[in-house]
Amino acid sequence: MLSNQQQALVQAIQQLDLDQVQRLLAEGLDPNFIDPEQGPPVSILCDGLLNKKKKIYEADKPFTEAEKQQELQVYLHILDALIQAKANLHLWDSEEFYGPLWDAASSACVPVVQRLLDEKVDPNTRDEENLTILTSISQLFFDCDFDEIDWSQSLTEERETLELL
Repeated sequence: MLSNQQQALVQAIQQLDLDQVQRLLAEGLDPNFIDPEQGPPVSILCDGLLNKKKKIYEADKPFTEAEKQQELQVYLHILDALIQAKANLHLWDSEEFYGPLWDAASSACVPVVQRLLDEKVDPNTRDEENLTILTSISQLFFDCDFDEIDWSQSLTEERETLELL
């Protein structure tokens, strides 16, 4: 059972309420807990990137690069707040066997993938099928291994994400 503060942090992350996240962490809340249904806070944040990707790529009018970056800023700020609070970036969801790096990569979110790699999150961690994140995401995006990808069929962000991994 999560404490009231832990529940408030989960809710603030889901609502992308940076001020509330920063306030709770400044009060000393340890971000290293696991919501039984959603995983650790950093995974909850990275899971939310998929909704942002859908918003960006399913919009009636294509987003410019500046608009894409603007949409992602709050995620980066919350991630930075969690990192400053010493969040464990290496935890994987207990049921899904995915971690924050996999979640960010599956959303083709280059800035978050880069930030996690900068924090030494291991891209060679293997899932329940013994696949690295690179192999798993390559198969997710293209149904093939990385070295078989037809890059003419990819989004720029997909290619950049896979090349980072």
